[in-house]
Amino acid sequence: MDEIIGYQPLVKEIKDLINKKQYQVLKLMNAETINLYWEIGEEIYRQQQEKGWGKSIVQILSKELQK
Repeated sequence: MDEIIGYQPLVKEIKDLINKKQYQVLKLMNAETINLYWEIGEEIYRQQQEKGWGKSIVQILSKELQK
């Protein structure tokens, strides 16, 4: 088998690319999670206003969603 010399910079470049993309995915996931929570909060608020529900709906939803 031939010995390959000088590939270390390529290994570093690939590792850096992987790390960069993993960080981008984490940022995107965090942003989407924040958007999800915001949308859930908006929907709960809207339903509370529409149906006259009080704060207790939050505890009920919490229990139901954990099932």
